[in-house]
Amino acid sequence: MWRVVLAVWLVSMAVFLPARAVVWTAVAETFAALPSGDLPDGELSLITIELLYPVWAPLAVAVLSGWLALWVWTVLWHAGLVRWFLFAGRVEVRLAEVLGHGLMGWWRWARLGLTSLSVLLITHSALWLTLHRAEDWAFDNAGDGLLGIYVLTALVVSFVVVVLCWLATLRGSWLLGSGNRRSAVLAWLTGLWGSVRQPVRSLMTLIVWAVPAVVATILPIMVGWNFEALRSPLPSAIIDAACGLFVAFCLVGLFLSFAPVTGLVGEMREE
Repeated sequence: MWRVVLAVWLVSMAVFLPARAVVWTAVAETFAALPSGDLPDGELSLITIELLYPVWAPLAVAVLSGWLALWVWTVLWHAGLVRWFLFAGRVEVRLAEVLGHGLMGWWRWARLGLTSLSVLLITHSALWLTLHRAEDWAFDNAGDGLLGIYVLTALVVSFVVVVLCWLATLRGSWLLGSGNRRSAVLAWLTGLWGSVRQPVRSLMTLIVWAVPAVVATILPIMVGWNFEALRSPLPSAIIDAACGLFVAFCLVGLFLSFAPVTGLVGEMREE
């Protein structure tokens, strides 16, 4: 699957190039003129905020368009891998063939993604609306202690909902390609039920792949923040590229970990 990993990495890097260009244009000249040595605590953060404030509008557009393009691309390669895996069998991977399958099934898998996003939006809106009302009640009757418990509970529930939606989407992606299943909503609900029935297996698979990916995502930021020599364009670009490639490997590995093991390929061909 190295071709798929490489494509996921390259596209994921490319969609955020406009945002990177906006940021670097705004901060490069000032950062290059900063005195050598450590700055006072909080000084670098303040400088960065002041530099980015005048360009917040184009930066917001670049980031939002990048996320939209990334979602479109993710749906494409998810759909392509499922359809290639179930219809073409486990033969040599041809990227053009995978993407062709993805284009044919893009809208079905897009509906699956929209289902997950809708569930996230509805549950989080209800959760934080409830928290807002609880905040008013706690402020009037119980003080800050109970409010802290409400906030912590809301954060935990929010995290659990995100994990369940992620697992349901991963399982539902493969269910959507099996048999004559057409309903993205039913595939998502079946994937959610499967995740709930097998919580340990589902969570362990997610942890094995997602935790290293999250670490690799924040690593370039932490390295650049703590090591001045690595803030220049070339070292930071190399670190970003290496970490991005590793994240792409983890994402493809995570998605394929939910693929059916036996039976479905033969059944699909008979149908």
